[in-house]
Amino acid sequence: MPTDNASPASPVFTEQPSAVPAMTFRPHHLKAQELKHTHSFSSMSSYASSAHTDNESTSNSSSEEERPTKNHAVSAKTRKGERRPGGGSSLRPAGKAHDWYSGGRITSNGRWFRDSQNRTLLLRGVNLCGNSKLPTTPNGSTHLNEGFFDHRNVCFLGRPFPRDQADEHFSRLQRWGLTFVRLLVPWEALEHSGPGIYDDKFIDSLVELIDLMPKYGIKCFIDPHQDCWSRFSGGSGAPGWTFEAAGLDLRKFKTTGAAYVHNTNQDAGDSPPMVWPTNYTKLAASTMFTLFWAGDTFAPNKMYQGEPIQQFLQNRYFACYNHLAQRLSHLDAVIGFEVMNEPHPGYIGLESLTRYEFNSNLVFGDSPSAVEGFALGDGMALPIEVWVKSWPFPTKKQGTRIINSEKASAWLEGECIWKQHGVWSVNQKTGKPQVDRPDYFTTHPQTGEPIDFSRFYLDFVGKYSKAVQKAIPSAFVFVEPIPNEAPPIWGPGDHEEGIVYAPHWYDLHSVFNKAFDGRITHDVQGLSKGKNVLAATYFGLKGARKNYRGQISNLLNAGLQNVGNKPCVIGECGIPMDINQRKAFMNGDFGHHSRFLDAILSSLEANLLSFTLWNYNTTNDNTYGDHWNGEDFSIFSLDSPQGTPEAGRSPGSNTQVTLRQQAPNFAKEAMKRSAASNADVVSKLQIKRAGHESDSYSSFVGEKEGANNDDECRTSNEEDTIAEDSPFDRSYFRFEDEEYDDGRDHVAHVGGRALDAVVRPYAAKVAGEPISTEFDLATLQFTFRFCNYLQAPIPSVQVSSPEKQQQGLITSKAANNSSDGTSDSTLESQWYGHPPDDDTTMAFDTEIFIPSYHYEEARLDIRVSDGDWRYVKERQTLYYRHKDMKPGAVHSVLVKLVSGSPLPHSHNNSSSTSINKTGGVDSNGRSKRAAGSPGPSKLKSDSAYGSSSLQVGKAESDAGCVCIIM
Repeated sequence: MPTDNASPASPVFTEQPSAVPAMTFRPHHLKAQELKHTHSFSSMSSYASSAHTDNESTSNSSSEEERPTKNHAVSAKTRKGERRPGGGSSLRPAGKAHDWYSGGRITSNGRWFRDSQNRTLLLRGVNLCGNSKLPTTPNGSTHLNEGFFDHRNVCFLGRPFPRDQADEHFSRLQRWGLTFVRLLVPWEALEHSGPGIYDDKFIDSLVELIDLMPKYGIKCFIDPHQDCWSRFSGGSGAPGWTFEAAGLDLRKFKTTGAAYVHNTNQDAGDSPPMVWPTNYTKLAASTMFTLFWAGDTFAPNKMYQGEPIQQFLQNRYFACYNHLAQRLSHLDAVIGFEVMNEPHPGYIGLESLTRYEFNSNLVFGDSPSAVEGFALGDGMALPIEVWVKSWPFPTKKQGTRIINSEKASAWLEGECIWKQHGVWSVNQKTGKPQVDRPDYFTTHPQTGEPIDFSRFYLDFVGKYSKAVQKAIPSAFVFVEPIPNEAPPIWGPGDHEEGIVYAPHWYDLHSVFNKAFDGRITHDVQGLSKGKNVLAATYFGLKGARKNYRGQISNLLNAGLQNVGNKPCVIGECGIPMDINQRKAFMNGDFGHHSRFLDAILSSLEANLLSFTLWNYNTTNDNTYGDHWNGEDFSIFSLDSPQGTPEAGRSPGSNTQVTLRQQAPNFAKEAMKRSAASNADVVSKLQIKRAGHESDSYSSFVGEKEGANNDDECRTSNEEDTIAEDSPFDRSYFRFEDEEYDDGRDHVAHVGGRALDAVVRPYAAKVAGEPISTEFDLATLQFTFRFCNYLQAPIPSVQVSSPEKQQQGLITSKAANNSSDGTSDSTLESQWYGHPPDDDTTMAFDTEIFIPSYHYEEARLDIRVSDGDWRYVKERQTLYYRHKDMKPGAVHSVLVKLVSGSPLPHSHNNSSSTSINKTGGVDSNGRSKRAAGSPGPSKLKSDSAYGSSSLQVGKAESDAGCVCIIM
């Protein structure tokens, strides 16, 4: 225990009993950096907690043996500018948690993404962006209609944003830790001028933007985005000429009710806005999807330019995205292509042509049945049901109105294609449409065999995947199911290479009603499957999390069961920002938004899912939202306050005081909330040693030292050299040379919405398999647990390391530190979670994103179950290196705030930091786990922690390091 007269400049440790082996850490070759100013520092590490005496500590810190030399600071060589095997180069050091290049190429293993160091990746980012659905010339915003029908003469240059804005937006996403991008590239943007005519100027602009992504650690995949087939059928996606190929006249869609297009339909008396999803059941979109997926089956007589309509449309689609893949194939940022956003079967599998089932379709506004849609498009005037919002069901019938009183035709020539194929006709007696073949879309028209849409879809997925992977063999292929339905079942012969399951999830009830107050939520997923309304109703925020967590779990499990053991990314999730009558736009209080979004993101995290938020829209404003069909989901808005926010005011605030505005420092407010749980933290961290207990609590006060000399890690030759790709082994790099984040009031946060929930800590790169992760927005406490791999993964990259034996990565000493104190030859010969090859080693650092937005002015309490950690504020990254290498061993990381008052036994001095050490080793030299940390997952071996069981109140942490960070 430190004494009152101990020098604050020297670490003082309690002497260890002779029976207990001294705990030593891996040599780190690091020097403390110069403090940037009194309230900050370059980095802080748990190495200060190494169990040495004062003399030993002093001696070791100056030992030449632990310093890098020209012979030992190098694990590999690269030519100048060449990417190192683990990512990075001499000019671009690797290591930020949210930099997806630092671990090498992204691969997959089972349900997880992996990097070249065999670490599990939990990716998160944004959709970029909603305005990419719309041309810039003419302005495609859906409240405008000038030049709307001139579909061949459009331009998408400047989407998602112009080149001169790229640094601003990419740096903002990097600062928020959202560096995995789903990049929207609609078919229309590439091939609007006509079949086979590609807009290479637009592609050039995409190449230029994507080429900037590595600078910000951003990776992306391409999303051929569509909604309801095309802009001209009320959504986005396909070029206008595809309707011409099918024989449809897009100028007549409004009159005939073939589509509800916001650009043309917003007249008095028309259906209300935000009904665009109903277009999936209307003639234009349903016909196009049916012809696209299965024209050969259901419309064999339809030809265009000498090809069957299905072959023509699909071949143009494959060729277009193959062309794009070729143009992007040299870009490291692109990891894959999605097949299609939210595919829809059209009429395929539709059991009733006379009525749509409202449990599986949005029946709202003008709601013609399939056969009524056929008749309207064929020039008939009919009374059509009008549905409005209701409760407990989403909508109810209000009345009818006459559609197509002009008796216009939606077809360029002749009659309806479905009349031509005998699906329906006009009853000669009544003059009304009648269904002649009610099972036309559920059984094969020629053979009578049952129809399964998934067969058409999976065949398409295979062809599309080959087209993309012909240009980029390593490309992932992101596949999503029909919204709100289970994915198709992969079978023998279906394309497997690089498949990623990428469904979407929203709280559909809140999205449809644009309302959320945290009181009541509903399981729409369950209701669509016949779940009782009462059982599908949840109360309070706790209930909302349970509701969302269950729905997302069902989504994930359906993918694992049907698609297989593949990675999963939730391609879209988010909230409408114009909820609750847009009150937040007037009073600046985004509290409900933050709680709503936090409930969703917490549920995604509980299921250990990667995700991309919908969306980051650089042209969003409070008047027209995302400028598309009345939606407003963007986490960034031009109408948020510009310029540097006032002290204590949250970006996005205007007049009314919010939680962040009430306290000069939101982190301090959160400290108060967590004070009760932290007040007795020291008393709970008792150390059990050699049969007796001790309440020793050692502390270390950081010192200012000179900055590293970059020349120390250079060899005598002129080639660039690198150390192992780990912050624990890097001495050539000065952290303070990196750009520094000044917290939540940084100008880059201006324009952000609901950032309290959006920006959150997460484990990005995990040296093992994740078990659980949780972030408490109220207290800013973050916990993460993972375990060692049960089997050693196959290494993707080998990194030469002549220092390996000297650094003690694989030695008999590790075996001697096994839980029973006996030598474990298996552990010595095999390195679980890392390559077993004796000539190679992999970095095994877990990297956690710690956003300065929340923690810049906070005093942090960082605890780990075993091993070492290092927190580098400039990188917003906590590095954790675990010690226990047993297969299945569980590791825990806890980051939380301490109360405003100093912890007991800590030094009170002018230093901006103080480190307190707890924990130790047991009589067998085994790592002890911090008291209160959860035990191993039930899915893992019961012996993950050896034979010891968790004792509440007893510290069981090898390096239960506590760092109080200012």
